[in-house]
Amino acid sequence: MRGATLVTILLLQIFILLPLQGVGAVTEFDQAATSRSLKQEAGQRHEVHCSRERSRAAWKAIAEYLIPFVDEEQYELPKKCRLNPENDMFRDQEQHKIHVDTNEWRCGFCRKSFRAEKFLDQHFDNRHYNQLNDSQGRCLADLCGALHCDFVIDSKKTKTKCNPAAAARNRHLCESLADSCFPLNKGQSASRLHEFFLRQFCDAHTCAGGKKPFSRGGKKESSVFYLAVCILVVMLLPLFYTVVYLQQREMNKGVQVLKRISKPGLKTKPS
Repeated sequence: MRGATLVTILLLQIFILLPLQGVGAVTEFDQAATSRSLKQEAGQRHEVHCSRERSRAAWKAIAEYLIPFVDEEQYELPKKCRLNPENDMFRDQEQHKIHVDTNEWRCGFCRKSFRAEKFLDQHFDNRHYNQLNDSQGRCLADLCGALHCDFVIDSKKTKTKCNPAAAARNRHLCESLADSCFPLNKGQSASRLHEFFLRQFCDAHTCAGGKKPFSRGGKKESSVFYLAVCILVVMLLPLFYTVVYLQQREMNKGVQVLKRISKPGLKTKPS
């Protein structure tokens, strides 16, 4: 009787514990699967197949050698134009870079500081990838062939042997940008900018030689030079006025000395 009771108790424990252990196992499996999927999702979320460095070079070419002329014409780039700042996936992140000093870069989102820009770029990739607009057609690096990114990155680099097929392909891309960004049927400003873009960016895509990118120059260079001259003038003005003041003071002293010397030699008039 006693043996039968023990067997009954053991059977009850087995029937009660097995379902609980099964539930626990399923729960652990579900949690592991969820965690794994979240990690995969996080890994996929900030994996961007677009070069940040070359996108930066492309934007530099646009900002220095195109945008000032577009602003001068008071022309608004169409939203479908791939040169529009809104079509740069890194634009929001780049605008949140704060260059404090030579060896200090700061994140505008969370205020963390870094020793070099490349570390800040890595921080953006890891912590602020949600600020990327990585929809199709927003990688400026794809336009580097048309925008002469290699020249922008290193203008002194020795030019490699020209590939006619690559030059023709880049010229075609360049001309398509001119057509989509500055349609000839959109008025005189668009027509002028269309012609300007062809001369500024597209003419250099040839193996004939003799033509360099950005033949019309950039407005940023002249503005920087003007600013440097203004700063130099402001710094030299106090020095100039100090020299003039000291010279005037010395001249006044000389006149007073001459007056003192001439007084004893004066003759009195006869009464």
